[in-house]
Amino acid sequence: MKRFLLLIFMLGQALSPGFAKTGPTLLIDKRADQNMFIYGIGPSVKYKRVSAPHDFGGDMAIWGARMFAGKMRDPALGLVYQAGTLNGNSMKFNLEMGGFTLEDSFREDSRVKWRASFGAGTYKLRTLSSGLVLNKGSFTFFEPMVVGVLPLSRHIVLEFSTGYTFAAGNGVRIEGLALQWELLFGKL
Repeated sequence: MKRFLLLIFMLGQALSPGFAKTGPTLLIDKRADQNMFIYGIGPSVKYKRVSAPHDFGGDMAIWGARMFAGKMRDPALGLVYQAGTLNGNSMKFNLEMGGFTLEDSFREDSRVKWRASFGAGTYKLRTLSSGLVLNKGSFTFFEPMVVGVLPLSRHIVLEFSTGYTFAAGNGVRIEGLALQWELLFGKL
């Protein structure tokens, strides 16, 4: 819980209005050329709470990568892949998710965007001692998010996302709040 509160505090500090007014500007803020091609690629970290059979569950950090491309001022398409492991005393839960993203900035403020991710994933719950698989399966997901954009330089952007994952797995609970952080490099 302390880590969660620390991350929320860091998110609030990073998106504070004072820094946003003095930091680097995005290409969308500077140029009116709508035919300019923008793109980005980088690592991501997501916080999720998961639960599985046998009273197994907890807070999970999911690592991954995301890339996107599109024309400025038009919705951009992207790809996302994320994987995470939750270790317990006697069991281990593995989760992998991959899919597509559609995103666009709100017209009033280019530092706030919306993103919708959709795709499929797999999960596996197994014992640590023998490797016996207790539960495994696949699922589809839909994840709408609101994204805050913090430009660090002309070609490096830090994004903070808050959303909700809609997913259904047999015997596991993946659905719920999702907090995500991404460091993107490219023509942003």
